[in-house]
Amino acid sequence: MKLKLKHIFLLLLSALLLELSFAPFNQFYTAFFALLPLLFILEKAKNGFLTGLIWGIFYSIFSIHWLALNTGTFPWLATFSMLLGAVFLALNYGFIGMLFKMIHRKDTSLAFLFLPFIWVAVEFLRSFGTFGFPWLSLGHSQAYNTLYVQMADIGGVYTISFVLLITNLFLFLMIKYYSRRRLISLIVILLFPFIYGTIMISSDLSSENKLNFRIVQPNIPAKEKWIPANRVPIVNKLDSLSRIDNGFQPDVIVWPETAVPYYLRSSIYFTHLVNQCAVDMNSTLITGALDFYYKNENNWHSTTNTVFVFEPEKSTFNATIYDKLHLVPFGEFTPGGTMFSWLNNMEYGQSEFSHRNFRKPLKMTSDSIAFTPMVCYDSVFPHTVRSFSAQGSKYNILITNDIWFGRSVGPYQHAAISILRAVETRRPLIRSANAGISMFIDEKGQVIDHLPLYTCGILDCSLSAGIHDSAYVKTGNLFGISMSVIMLLGMIFSLWPKRKK
Repeated sequence: MKLKLKHIFLLLLSALLLELSFAPFNQFYTAFFALLPLLFILEKAKNGFLTGLIWGIFYSIFSIHWLALNTGTFPWLATFSMLLGAVFLALNYGFIGMLFKMIHRKDTSLAFLFLPFIWVAVEFLRSFGTFGFPWLSLGHSQAYNTLYVQMADIGGVYTISFVLLITNLFLFLMIKYYSRRRLISLIVILLFPFIYGTIMISSDLSSENKLNFRIVQPNIPAKEKWIPANRVPIVNKLDSLSRIDNGFQPDVIVWPETAVPYYLRSSIYFTHLVNQCAVDMNSTLITGALDFYYKNENNWHSTTNTVFVFEPEKSTFNATIYDKLHLVPFGEFTPGGTMFSWLNNMEYGQSEFSHRNFRKPLKMTSDSIAFTPMVCYDSVFPHTVRSFSAQGSKYNILITNDIWFGRSVGPYQHAAISILRAVETRRPLIRSANAGISMFIDEKGQVIDHLPLYTCGILDCSLSAGIHDSAYVKTGNLFGISMSVIMLLGMIFSLWPKRKK
């Protein structure tokens, strides 16, 4: 079957239905059947790569169109990079379609059997490397489907993606080849996540030990934040919000990403002010700020996007730190700039950040309780967040600044992804955002409280430490690796020469 206009329309419909399941639309049920048009056309089409590619372009543009609204760079460049990124991501689905058709030509049943494994393997492998981008994982669509999302603690968000794919697949096969057995199988597949979710929601997964957290959301406009004259007023505003007396005594105060808009360690005034706030409030104060380190003996230094932890019992500046690990390509660093120095001379509104290899949990409060530090884009990578929990972290603390993308779907999607990280690790998550969305999320993925976009204020909450090590924390990437191995077997099968009869 050659692709016609009506087929392209069905691919568009499929991608649109899937997009509606994600934040901020949150019609999560559409993900249970959104792939049916794609499966129908993929089975009939001659060119699986082209079919997957076209669907992938629609899905990617729907999902990441907000990148074109980035106010931190030139509008034409933001639009171009978004379209380039959409095409790059669409190649993933082109590959899925191509491999499906290669297996399908040899064995129809095996093609459908391999498809969920191939798709999830691509999602998993796409989360690694310089251009890693797990943002579009199907499982993120269920962030606010609290019962369903509980199975993320088995193999990460990829478990949810896998079950969603099987659901679509069995529904497709049942419509095409109805049988009572297929209907029963579909009902079991639909019920399993909710039964598992009910069990986990009713389970006690946290410690009796609690900490009082205060999130500060200052709502500083993007264009005002980096004006030198605004540095002192901004830090004073953060300090004042932190000191609000409402009868709640915070053990930990969390400021957002680059809350202090300066190189914190190079300013005696700012380090003293932040440290004094921690001392006066008798609270651990966690903040984002710029930092730097010298890369070689020629005093060539590199800028970092850093988390600082100030303890009240330390009267002088002696903060522990963590650098943002997952930097945004072409936004926070230039890929290939280390190997080809001339790339660094290109000016397209980018920053040039680096990071030191800090991959251990940070400690807070006098009890030295370990927590997972995350800065913005770090929270999108399941395996990174999991690794900190495996090292003894009891809380997830995420600081971010999504103001660059205004009221687009981007900040809502980013906030929803945080829910998955809490469930995967079974650790509460504290999300402090400059202009929203700040959130308290418990270890079961339930949003306890939040501050909406473009709101100035504080959030207070007592959260129990996470002590339950999920299967995902214990086994790591075993589920994703298993998917990848099965995909490899599918590739071998597709390339194996047919037996001559």
